[in-house]
Amino acid sequence: MSRCSQPIYTQPEADINSKALSLDHGKAKTSQRIKMSLTSILSAEAIDNAIKDCQDPDTFCYKKFFQLCGLSQKTPQEIKDVFRLLDDDNSGFIEESELKFFLQRFVPTARVLTEKETKSLMSAADDDSDGKIGVEEFQAMVLS
Repeated sequence: MSRCSQPIYTQPEADINSKALSLDHGKAKTSQRIKMSLTSILSAEAIDNAIKDCQDPDTFCYKKFFQLCGLSQKTPQEIKDVFRLLDDDNSGFIEESELKFFLQRFVPTARVLTEKETKSLMSAADDDSDGKIGVEEFQAMVLS
């Protein structure tokens, strides 16, 4: 068998690649699920308007964002439900590493927050300075 006619992948490599594709597809499904779940609480149009308002880097204002997407007018339970959807690793907290992708949790094609915006959002919500936002802290920030 010539060198050119050998398979490109060995079986273990092919398995790894198919698993990676499966994981990537799973991530897309997760984004779709979150978007569908968020739109059961917030209107898709309101979310889109809120995202458009902070398209440019360093223009994100959490108070305006929560107002535009309608979250600040929701019940405490609905705000908790949104928190759970935003808690990417299901730890019960939103860590700074998750905050960077905050807007993408609403719309997968949205931009990431700048470091300045991420730190500002964290300091606005993290009342106990533990480096993460709990559900009560998130709720207080949304309703502030």
